[in-house]
Amino acid sequence: MKSPFLYLFLTLAFPAFGQKTLPALKDGTVIDEKAEYRHDGSLSIAGRVKLKGISLDLRGAITVASGADLELEDVHIKVSDPPASTNGASGFRCEGPAKIRIHRSTMTAVGSAHPIWWLQGDVAVDDFQTTNSEFHLDHVQAALENFTIFELEISHSSHVVARHLRLVFLSTHTGNDDKIEFSDIPADQPFSRKLRMGSLASADLTDTTAQFFLLYVHGSSDVSLSRIGRAQLAIAPACQGTLKLPHGLVGSAKSPVIVPEPGASNCPFRLRLNEVNVDTWDVYAGGEADLTFTSSVIDELTASGHARLTVHDSDIYADWLSLDGEAQLQVDHSTVGAQRLATQRPDLATSQVRVNGNSHATFDHVSFDCGVVATGNSTTVIHDSVASPKYIRRSDRATVKTDPRLPVEDSGKEI
Repeated sequence: MKSPFLYLFLTLAFPAFGQKTLPALKDGTVIDEKAEYRHDGSLSIAGRVKLKGISLDLRGAITVASGADLELEDVHIKVSDPPASTNGASGFRCEGPAKIRIHRSTMTAVGSAHPIWWLQGDVAVDDFQTTNSEFHLDHVQAALENFTIFELEISHSSHVVARHLRLVFLSTHTGNDDKIEFSDIPADQPFSRKLRMGSLASADLTDTTAQFFLLYVHGSSDVSLSRIGRAQLAIAPACQGTLKLPHGLVGSAKSPVIVPEPGASNCPFRLRLNEVNVDTWDVYAGGEADLTFTSSVIDELTASGHARLTVHDSDIYADWLSLDGEAQLQVDHSTVGAQRLATQRPDLATSQVRVNGNSHATFDHVSFDCGVVATGNSTTVIHDSVASPKYIRRSDRATVKTDPRLPVEDSGKEI
C-alpha cells in the first residue's frame, strides 16, 4: 500500500507531477479529454488540429504554419515565461493565413508573462477570457464574441465584427500616408459603432468597453481625434526638432491641439486633438532622429540607429525603454519607471531601462521607479539620482558610471 505521505511529498517536490507531455501537433491531431498537459520550449502547429477539454501549462512560443486549422474548445492555457523575459516571449505567431477557432476557453499569464498573439487569416472567438494578453490582427477576417483581452489591435486590412468585448486597449496602426478621423470613443463604458481603423482596416463593434484607445501613427499620416475618453498615442519619428507631448484633456473644436507644434520640427506626421483625454505617449525613434521632449508623459520609449533623444521635466513609465545601435538618450529632472502603477497596469510591473548595443544613456537628477540593465558595448551614466534604480545589472563590455556611487551587479554573460 502506497503511503499518502509519499504522494504528498511527490506533489510538493515535483510541481508538474501528473501532467502529460503535449504530443506533436501535426495534421489530424485531436486531443479530447479532461487532462493536464505541459509543454516547454517552442511549439509548432501544422495542418488541422483540435484541442478540447485540456489544461495546458505552456512555457514557450507557438508557431502556426500557413494554412493550419486550429480549434480550441474548453481549453485552459496557463502561460509562463523565464525570468527577465520580454513581453511576448511565450507568444503565438502565424507564419501565414490560418484558421483559428476558440470556444469557451481561458488564458492566464503567470507572474510577469505577457502573451502576444500575431494572427493572420480567419479568426472566430466565442467566449475567450484572458489576462495580460494581446491579439494583433494582420489581414484577418474576425468574428469575436464574449472576448476579454488586454489589447486588441485591428490593422492592415483586417475586418472585425465583434460583440461583448472587454478590453484595456483597443488599438490600430495607420499606414504610412493615412488621412483618417476617429471620434466618440468613450473610456470604461460600453459603446456600439462602426469604425474605420488604420491601414485600411475596419471594426463593427457592439457592446464594447475599452479603457484606452491606442493609436500608432506612421510616416506622414494625418490624424484627427475628437471626443476620445482616454487615448494613448504612439509615434515613430525619424525627424528633428522639439516635441511637447500633451497630457490630460486637450483641445477643442475651435482650437484643436496640433502635434507637432507648427515650426517646432520637421516631423511629417500630424495629429489634431479635439477634446481628447491623452493619458500617455509611446515613442519609437530611429534613423537620424534628433529630438527634444519637454513636459511629456511617455509610456514606451525606444531608440535605435543613430537616434538622439533628450527628455526634460517628463515622466517616462518605461513600460519598454530600450536603446540599441548607436542611439543616445539624455534624461534630466524626470521620473523613469512606473512600478508604482502595477496594480492598475500589470504590464508596468516589468518596467525597466535596457541599454544595449553601442548606445549611450545619461540620467541626471532622475527619480527611478524601475531597474536598469546594461549590455553589449553600451555606456550608462547616472548622476545625482533623486531615487536610485531598484537594481543596476551590467554584462558583456557595458560600462556603468554612477555619481554618487551605486551598487552594480556584474554578470559575465548577456542578460
